[in-house]
Amino acid sequence: MKCLLIAIFAVLAQCCLFAAAAHDNGDCDSVLEAALRPLYSQLDVFRDQLDVVKACAHVSCCTKAPTDVLECTEVGPFGMEDGRIPDANITASSMWSNRADHGPTRARLNLQAGMASAWCNDEASDPDPWIQVDMGSNVIITGVITQGRGDGNWPQWVTEFKVAYSDDGQDWTNVTDDGSSAPMKFPGNSDKNTHVTTTFPKAFQARFLRILPTQHNTHSSMRFEVLGCNSHE
Repeated sequence: MKCLLIAIFAVLAQCCLFAAAAHDNGDCDSVLEAALRPLYSQLDVFRDQLDVVKACAHVSCCTKAPTDVLECTEVGPFGMEDGRIPDANITASSMWSNRADHGPTRARLNLQAGMASAWCNDEASDPDPWIQVDMGSNVIITGVITQGRGDGNWPQWVTEFKVAYSDDGQDWTNVTDDGSSAPMKFPGNSDKNTHVTTTFPKAFQARFLRILPTQHNTHSSMRFEVLGCNSHE
């Protein structure tokens, strides 16, 4: 645009200089045409540039930019509590005294029946406990709901935990905060039965979800639910 304005002013100056000569020899048309010819060339260039600008503006305004942000139209539980996730899909690093009544299948949210109303790890042999769920297929996971151990006079609950996820159950990715490579530590429970809902900084797509307790009250015992939606929503 700046170049075009300069060219216009230059042509106008030429027209002024040639005006007297054109008047004297009676050839105003030919002199004016010669003076304007450079301007025609500039206009052609400007028209081509304008077409490019219009095309770019159309793309930026009318085309949705690609995004890798995963979202759920409606977030809901996947079925730890109601049994839609089968027992075989819930595994853990250990269970107290290797007893099934303290095993990973006891980790269902709000479970009350039977012996231990929670998964309880074996602290003596398992300093880095974890419990994981196989969702059966890749889903979008947005968060978890956690509880402590519900039965008897056992004040046991997880007060802090990390989360990892995987597509194959072998290679794991830690949930991190934005701008950090360190695993994020989430606050857990402060009593036996209160639900604590944890929403992750970003939803992620995975088949396996693993919760790794890092701090606890008297013992690493917990019940939980997984939140999110199917990936085809």
